[in-house]
Amino acid sequence: MDDLSDYNVDGSLLGLGEYILLEIISEMTIPQDVRQYLAICKKIHQLLEHPRYWKIILSIIQITPLFLIKKESQGEQQGNKFVHSDQNNYSAIAIDPVVSEGIVRFEVVFENSGDFSSLGIADASCSFAANKGPAQDGKKTVRYYGRNGYLDHITEYIIRNRRYKDGQRISAIVDMTSNPRKVVFYVDDIEQPNFVIGIPSEIRFWAYTWNKSSSFTVTRFKRLVQFNSQIVPGSKAINWGKSWK
Repeated sequence: MDDLSDYNVDGSLLGLGEYILLEIISEMTIPQDVRQYLAICKKIHQLLEHPRYWKIILSIIQITPLFLIKKESQGEQQGNKFVHSDQNNYSAIAIDPVVSEGIVRFEVVFENSGDFSSLGIADASCSFAANKGPAQDGKKTVRYYGRNGYLDHITEYIIRNRRYKDGQRISAIVDMTSNPRKVVFYVDDIEQPNFVIGIPSEIRFWAYTWNKSSSFTVTRFKRLVQFNSQIVPGSKAINWGKSWK
């Protein structure tokens, strides 16, 4: 029984009709499920020509960020942009939705931060109180700083990636399908050598600025079909929940 028709799968799927098949796809939440679904039967690839198909795929891939701003004194959300208040203070802004499955990329561009900026991931139980920096939840966060390139967690000022500045595209990719789960960082699409494994099963992305009237814009927040690692000399995996050396 090597043919799909032997399992009465081929005919039954096509018998549903293209609109019902599209409805099934629209209920999916990660692109990996769509890929597996289309692989069941080559004839379903006819859906690729349907104008509604690509709208559904975009709705699955693209994620709309919601900034968790606890007080107006922190700043405000303007579309996909967070604008800091007119006073210098800690503004660590967690981003919804929580990520618990698939592979997701989060990218920001900082402006007017004076290099007092960072981004990273946090355990989903952490959403940052107003006027609080990400290091104050050290055991629940991984922090990548622009000013010096340090990658911190429980231990600080030991592990370092490349520095970054305002105007550069800084991103993190979490792979919740790998074993162990991991987060990898990028500067202008260049993969950084130090990455973190064993991350929690549910996380939020976050970004941080200090300077008054600084800002960050979420330029990409999307689900990926697969994780493609670059060949990075000196690449090193470090563990969530442990002291780093």
